[in-house]
Amino acid sequence: MKPDETPMFDPSLLKEVDWSQNTAIFSPAISPTHPGEGLVLRPLCTADLNKGFFKVLGQLTETGVVSPEQFMKSFEHMKKSGDYYVTVVEDVTLGQIVATATLIIEH
Repeated sequence: MKPDETPMFDPSLLKEVDWSQNTAIFSPAISPTHPGEGLVLRPLCTADLNKGFFKVLGQLTETGVVSPEQFMKSFEHMKKSGDYYVTVVEDVTLGQIVATATLIIEH
């Protein structure tokens, strides 16, 4: 399996995020559909392996060395489980991931 643009979860879920209770103020205003100029908020896809995803994670924690095969296997596991919502912000001008967040649903 080669890295591609298939999302981990349905991107339309991000459009349903209710920011009405958000108390932070941004200028200019941002939202899930407009996170900033040149930025796109979207689900993780396997192609993000080559767009600096682990570089961003490495700023938060120790990631170790992850092979493309390991990444693909973990991605498929998370996608199939339906309990992982890994979201990224891509700077489309640079073609690089600049932020990430993960929601894990515990049962």
